[in-house]
Amino acid sequence: MVYFSQPTQNRRQFLLRSSALGLSALLPLRLNAQLMQSAPPAEDNPQLATIPRDTLLKFNPDGSPRFFAGNTVICHLLQQTLFRDAVLAFGNALRSSSFSRKLAILPGESYHVTILSGPNDRDRNRYGWPSDIPLNAPIAECNRIIGERIARFKMHAELPLRFRLGKEKTLAPQRPSGLQLVPADANEKLKIQTLRDRMADEVFRYRAADHDTFGFHISLAYQTHYLSEAERQEYQHLLAQHLLAIDATTSIIELGVPEFSTFENMYRFEVQTLLRT
Repeated sequence: MVYFSQPTQNRRQFLLRSSALGLSALLPLRLNAQLMQSAPPAEDNPQLATIPRDTLLKFNPDGSPRFFAGNTVICHLLQQTLFRDAVLAFGNALRSSSFSRKLAILPGESYHVTILSGPNDRDRNRYGWPSDIPLNAPIAECNRIIGERIARFKMHAELPLRFRLGKEKTLAPQRPSGLQLVPADANEKLKIQTLRDRMADEVFRYRAADHDTFGFHISLAYQTHYLSEAERQEYQHLLAQHLLAIDATTSIIELGVPEFSTFENMYRFEVQTLLRT
């Protein structure tokens, strides 16, 4: 029989906790406390046993939103469509799950696809900041300047923007989050990438570190606490069941005119203006 000795178990626990400590050194003190209060059990998959910095900046341990203000270009899901209804049903299933207390579950009215992420007030260096706006400028001033540029910007891109479900990416083992998307075809990929490049250079005047590798998605929830193996299996079951229903509603996900929006947290995105076509 193969078994692990107590020294081996202790060493494994040490390595996992060392990883958490290494990450915690990069976080503000209040976030450190949240991370260390929920140290991952040794039997957890190490790849899934870390709460991302992004989540810690955006949400409290009880799932309520932190102040996280900024601006972005998004497309809300089109109203009164079978696709949106099916996505809402998945969100409701997460609210009824046994692990819902370990998630920050977003309200259905906030469901959207991010076309280009903008700057935010919490972590200006990591997320990126416009090169010609002082790094210490109030976020309201940054919103105003970007908004004025957006008002002059023309997309020169045919609508709608068209995506498909990235089913393999969505089903891959990961933290509960939502749905992964990919452009519908090669032409759409080029169109969307060209639009993102132009907005980054002409409007936001910086490119984020993940600009060329950004994964399109629809966020439904953020994981705030570690899930047990049984809870992860429950999530994968729910995901597979609802992904089948969502996929049955349409083969192509069509999105309307991108919206320049501002926000104070991840619960609500205020549309300031629509991009000009």
